[in-house]
Amino acid sequence: MEPEFSAKDLKHYPHFDRRLSVEEAKEIVSDPDRVASNKFYPFFLYQETWQPFRVSEEGRPKPKSRPIRYAARRDAYILTHYRRVLAEKYEDRLTELGIEKCPIAYRKIPKSRGGGKCNIDFAKDAFDEIERQGNCVAIALDIKGYFENLDHARIKQVWCDLLGVKRLPPDHFTVFKNVTRYHVVDQKEVYRRLGFLEEIEVNGYPRERFTTTYSDMPTQLCTPAEFRAKICGGDPALPSLVRPNCDEKGNLLDHGVPQGAPISDLIANFYLLDFDVSLNDFANARGGRYMRYSDDILLIIPGGDAEAIEAQKFAVKEIKKYGTAIEIKEAKTCIVRFFRAPDALSYVHVRGPQGKNGFEYLGFRFDGKHVYVRDSTISRLYRKVALSAKGVARGFADAHPDKNATEILATFNYSNFSQRFSRVHPDELSPDDYGTWTFYSYLKRASEVFGERGTPILRQARNFNKIMKDRIATAMVRAVVRRDKTKGAEKSAT
Repeated sequence: MEPEFSAKDLKHYPHFDRRLSVEEAKEIVSDPDRVASNKFYPFFLYQETWQPFRVSEEGRPKPKSRPIRYAARRDAYILTHYRRVLAEKYEDRLTELGIEKCPIAYRKIPKSRGGGKCNIDFAKDAFDEIERQGNCVAIALDIKGYFENLDHARIKQVWCDLLGVKRLPPDHFTVFKNVTRYHVVDQKEVYRRLGFLEEIEVNGYPRERFTTTYSDMPTQLCTPAEFRAKICGGDPALPSLVRPNCDEKGNLLDHGVPQGAPISDLIANFYLLDFDVSLNDFANARGGRYMRYSDDILLIIPGGDAEAIEAQKFAVKEIKKYGTAIEIKEAKTCIVRFFRAPDALSYVHVRGPQGKNGFEYLGFRFDGKHVYVRDSTISRLYRKVALSAKGVARGFADAHPDKNATEILATFNYSNFSQRFSRVHPDELSPDDYGTWTFYSYLKRASEVFGERGTPILRQARNFNKIMKDRIATAMVRAVVRRDKTKGAEKSAT
C-alpha cells in the first residue's frame, strides 16, 4: 500500500525526534527494511483525568484517570501507515464474515446519504432497533481496562491471520513488538529533567511552572546525545527515566497496548474479531442486534428479564476465551427492558448504575419516547469550559499586568473562546473531519438526526452561553488575584 500522508498529518508536538517533511515520512514508512530496523523512542505518558458526573450514595465519586501514551513523530508515522495496511485487511475480513455493522468504533462507516457515521448515528441505530423490536431488553456491558489487558499472543495471532502468514514479516514484527513490549517516559519527568519545568514557592507553598510557553517550547526537546545522557541514564548522575511495559514489581507484562498510539484503536477492534462473530450469531438467532464500540458491548434482544440474563451470561462466558486479563465489569452491566404501552414505548430499569431515566448509549439517553443528551455529557462540557477558562484567564491576566478583571473581560472574545474550547471530543465523533464542530453544533446535528424524538436536546444546552461567560468571569477574577499575589511575593523576595 502506498503511504497516504499530507501536510495535515505532520506532527508538531514536543518530543525527542526532529520534525519530518511529508516526503521523509513517506520514504521511511514505504521501506520495510527501514521500518524493521527502526529504533523506537519511548512513548510519552500522561494521565487524562476527569470527574465522574454521578453522585453515588456514598457521596461524590473519586476522579477517574486513564494513561495516555503518544509516540515520537517518526514512530507515529510508521504506526499510522501500518494501521492503514491492517485496516484494509480488517475491513475485508469483516465483510467476509458478515459482521461489518458490529464493531463500530474507529472506523469509517458510510451513511446511506453519503458521509461517514458518528456517535449520533450509532446511537440512533440502537434506539431505532429498540423501537423496531418493541418488547425487548437492551443489555450494555463494559470490558474492564480494555487496552491495558489485551493479550500479546492473541494480538500476534490475529495480526498474522489478517496478513495470511504464519509468521510476521520483520517490519510488521518490529511494529508489533513496539506496541506490546513498548517503553514509556513520564511527560512531566522529562520536562523537569530537561529544564522546562521548575519549582517555585508561592505564598509559602511549592508550585511548578513551565520555564517557557508551550508555543516557544522546541518540538525536538533535546539532541540524540542529550536523550541518551539525560533520559536513558547515560549520565551516571541521572537515573534513566525510561520504563518498560511492566507491573509494579518490574515484571514485563504479556498484555496491554498503549492507549493513544495510532495503531492501538485498530488492535482493540480486531482483537475481538471472533468474539464479534459469536455475539452476532447469538443475537441474530434470537432476532436481535449486536454492536460493539471498543470496550462497550450492546445486545438488544427480544424478550424480558430471562432473555437478558441469558445474553449477559453468554457474553461473560465468551469473553473469557480472549485472555486471562480480559473480563466484563459486573458492577457496570446495565439492563433496561422496553415494552409497548398504549401511547408509546415505555421502559423498566432492570439493573445497573445507569438506565433509571432511560437507556444510555454513546452519550445519549432514550426513554422510549424522546432522546436526550446524557446529563454527564453536558456536565463534562461545563467542566471542560471551566478548565479551559482557567488556562485562558491566566494567560490574559499575565498578558495585561496593569488591568483588573473587569477591564480584561470588557475586550474578551467569547465567540472565539467558544469556537476553540467547546469543540466536541473526538471520541464523540467518527473518523471523518468534524474538527470544526462546537458542542452546540453537535447538539443541533443530533437534534436533526433524531427528529421529533430529539426535540428536548437543544433545550438541554439553552443556558450554555450564560454558563460559559460566568465560568470565564470567575476564572478571570481568580487569575488576576493569583497574578497580583505572585507579583507581590516576587517583589518581597527581591
